[in-house]
Amino acid sequence: MELRLLSRSDFRSLLLFETENRAWFESHINPREVGFYTDEGVKKHIEECLSQHQRKVMLPMLIMDDTGEITGRINLTDINLVRCEAYLGYRIGESFTGRGMAKWAVESMIQLAKALNLQKLIAFASIDNIASQKVLAHNGFVEIKKHENFAQVQGNSIDCIEYHHIIF
Repeated sequence: MELRLLSRSDFRSLLLFETENRAWFESHINPREVGFYTDEGVKKHIEECLSQHQRKVMLPMLIMDDTGEITGRINLTDINLVRCEAYLGYRIGESFTGRGMAKWAVESMIQLAKALNLQKLIAFASIDNIASQKVLAHNGFVEIKKHENFAQVQGNSIDCIEYHHIIF
């Protein structure tokens, strides 16, 4: 496995990954706009991510298996170099869950955050997403508080847990 910075040349493989996992992702998080699931939509998304990366407010990474297939995504967003903090988010393709990829990717991203001199990562997990809660706990994230009605998924309000990880 490897983490690799998202690039413009990833648009076809990223579109395939996102399309194949669309229903899976949308059962857990808010859906993307319909226009995202086109060549132009994914190209636009990549450009937005790379623009934010260039401004040092995002680190958009792909999780790749040994064959070079995208198995997931992991990002640092809203990077604040003054406060030395960022938000961590990730998604693993349905057929790749349960293999330890998320644990490994979060651990790897913590090391990248440390190299950026970040001191705190913030993450959220649905109260129903036990797997994600375990991934965060395994990597030293501590539950801070519960947020009721944090998001709407498939018309239902979901509660989330906020986690923090202090980087030493």
